[in-house]
Amino acid sequence: MRNRVGLLAAMVAGRITVRMLRRVGSISGDLAKINISDEYGQIVQRRDLAQVAQLVENINVSLDMLDRERRFASTIAHEIRSPLAGIRVAVEEALADPDRVDYSGVFEGVLRGVDRVEALATDLLLIARSRAAEIEWEQIDLCELVRREVAVRTDPVPVEVICTPGVLVKAMPTQICEIVTNLLDNAQRYARHQVQVQVDRSDRMARLMVRDDGPGVPEKDRKRVFDRLYRLKTIPQHGSTSTGLGLAITWEIVRAHHGTVWVEPAPIGGACFIVQLPLAVPSGPES
Repeated sequence: MRNRVGLLAAMVAGRITVRMLRRVGSISGDLAKINISDEYGQIVQRRDLAQVAQLVENINVSLDMLDRERRFASTIAHEIRSPLAGIRVAVEEALADPDRVDYSGVFEGVLRGVDRVEALATDLLLIARSRAAEIEWEQIDLCELVRREVAVRTDPVPVEVICTPGVLVKAMPTQICEIVTNLLDNAQRYARHQVQVQVDRSDRMARLMVRDDGPGVPEKDRKRVFDRLYRLKTIPQHGSTSTGLGLAITWEIVRAHHGTVWVEPAPIGGACFIVQLPLAVPSGPES
């Protein structure tokens, strides 16, 4: 009897093993087809064993990430080519008729193109560095950092600072400064007369809020504004030198610091960007 049970168990295990191996082979074949194709693809889920189904799900998540990076690289290439093409046209026209060229105008156009490429390169580097090792983090008073950053800015719209003292976070200071800069730059582009930045705490989290009285962010765009190179159709109040990467960089840094960021309507009429980061230490009762 025991021999029969053992034989039956071995047969069942063998069938399961063969089935899993066949499925893994099928997944491998599907991946090979996706790898040689320029189009987006995913592994089709079947009535798999739990472990295989989890494997397929993880592979599909990775394929989604790779597809986003591929599309981002393609968009960045286009963004870089545009100013380079402008520089080439300006230089070629100048060389074609050097005696009748307004060199001052040519140089200004070239510098605008160089500034655009340099800004893109800087923002790409910030994205690459957004996941700095936690060993480089230190305890920061968020209120003091915000006050320092606002004090050195020269903005067209005055910034009102509302701070709760003693809100401490553990983070990389330069990256938190980058968050503050990106959110204030964004607010300044759209504000009419008022920009506010507020620091407080709630539910063991530090909160940084940047508000403006501009047109706000439409509900359908409130998640997409954090996508790389996504731009609102709203015309900025004070011009725009944005690369379309500032809010994406903010999202990357916040995520690397175990926090969250979102946008909602502001009480003063425009957009309110809210960053939540874990408090470094308990800092008294909630405000």
